[in-house]
Amino acid sequence: MVTPSDEELMRRLQAGDRLALGMIYERHSEKVWSYISKRMPKEAAEDIFQDCFVKLVEKRDSWKNQTFLLWLYVVLRNLVMDFHRSNKVEKKYLEKMATPDELIVNGKDFQELIANMPPETTKLLTEFFKEGWSYKELAARYELTEESLRKRMSRALAILKKGVTDEQ
Repeated sequence: MVTPSDEELMRRLQAGDRLALGMIYERHSEKVWSYISKRMPKEAAEDIFQDCFVKLVEKRDSWKNQTFLLWLYVVLRNLVMDFHRSNKVEKKYLEKMATPDELIVNGKDFQELIANMPPETTKLLTEFFKEGWSYKELAARYELTEESLRKRMSRALAILKKGVTDEQ
């Protein structure tokens, strides 16, 4: 039996053959892991590794018969860059925020700002800002990866930011 090329597997994936993704995974998962693990923290690398194969399925129609391996590395590079870009923006935002005891926006303190948020969001922001829990500690407490926790924190901060800008 002739082993199909990567390009043939992509054509099959585009046609809806689910087995093609498994073959691509078996063929390239070590390369994908090697690329990702060298460019980001291990906790994040695990999530991005999974995201890569999800992206292959989501973006399969954007593959236009070019060399598969080059296309795969473009997908990987974009995932890694997006990760670092989002962490950089989030870190800048967190650094600009005052400590919760000093945080007063439009005459409202931290507790007033988070009072109308969902309970899990209020709890997360309180534990991070007021109680001083680190991402690592919160991730362990909520049984999440640090990357997943960063995503939750990012959503919580977006809600907080939206609440502050809506009142202005």
